[in-house]
Amino acid sequence: MDSRVTYDALADVYDLMYPIASPDIADTVDFIAKLSPDSGRVLELGVGNGRIALPLAERGLTVHGIDGSEQMLAKLADRDADGKVVTTAGDFTAITTGETYDTVFIALNTFFAPTSADQQVECLRRMREQLAEGGRVVIEAFDPLPYHQQEGEKTSTRYLSPRSVMIDSTHVMRDRQLILVIHTVVDGGEPRPTQELIRYAWPSEIDMMARLAGLRLVDRFGGWKGEPYGPQSQRHVSVYEAAGDEAAGTDAPGGPGDRHGSV
Repeated sequence: MDSRVTYDALADVYDLMYPIASPDIADTVDFIAKLSPDSGRVLELGVGNGRIALPLAERGLTVHGIDGSEQMLAKLADRDADGKVVTTAGDFTAITTGETYDTVFIALNTFFAPTSADQQVECLRRMREQLAEGGRVVIEAFDPLPYHQQEGEKTSTRYLSPRSVMIDSTHVMRDRQLILVIHTVVDGGEPRPTQELIRYAWPSEIDMMARLAGLRLVDRFGGWKGEPYGPQSQRHVSVYEAAGDEAAGTDAPGGPGDRHGSV
């Protein structure tokens, strides 16, 4: 299953699924902006329609984004009339921009879009290759436990607008750590189903894959506000540095060894 097809199909409702004005976006932008130096360089993998990249560019950062969906990039281009965000179309597990950045990040469940452990390791390797000296890699991911424990099919309804809803049907294949979600838009016309396949990974598994890619964990938070990460956290925001950068400081963002500032 090709995630490019999935997000091309969801491009016209993506703003309704994840509203641009949500507080979570403001928190994400604050976190990345504070982690990066003034006028620094930022790369987002899975940049999509620019809901995070554009506010970062408006903070004075140089922002580049990679995405496999041409339709999502077209939405970004429509929104970014001044061309503040440079984009590259392609598979972020396989290509790089050829440049380096102070912060390389991936948000929402996008790290789980590559549907094998090997592809996820390659994603981390590409992030490491594009990381400037002293820079940080940031990954947001949800806690897989509720899905891993799921028995049978689960169906939920998501409000999109006064005239439309999205029905999500979720199927979990625990032996392969795969989740198949069928998103069906119901808006008065013919229902439009779109399939999305993702591979979840546990935080410790992501840390191991990061080590294989030449990265080491700096800190882990329970969200973009810098909340403590613990057993009740529904997601994590994990910060990594290049494995050879230990001498630059091993503290969490905001600690004595942080070169960019506090979160």
